[in-house]
Amino acid sequence: MANGSSINFIDAPGLIKIERTSMDHAACMELALEGERLCKRGDFHNGATYFEAAIRAGTDDLKTLSAIYSQLGNAYFYLGNYMKAMEYHQCDLTVAR
Repeated sequence: MANGSSINFIDAPGLIKIERTSMDHAACMELALEGERLCKRGDFHNGATYFEAAIRAGTDDLKTLSAIYSQLGNAYFYLGNYMKAMEYHQCDLTVAR
């Protein structure tokens, strides 16, 4: 977006809300890559923390945002938090549309 902000879909109990945040695409990517590295090592808790930070950093690249939500859903699935996993996968589907 031209004004340096992005629109992110954030989970909320039972619904999805949209939040406008200031954007730092480079930080978003670095955080997401670290989250992916941690999850590949089996550290899903810390991986999820990095993915959530990546979402807060923001990006206007919808493919990147979709991938982060998908990875976050997977991390919560492996942590056994199926409701949160579903919420983040729903965010992924919403962004992908």
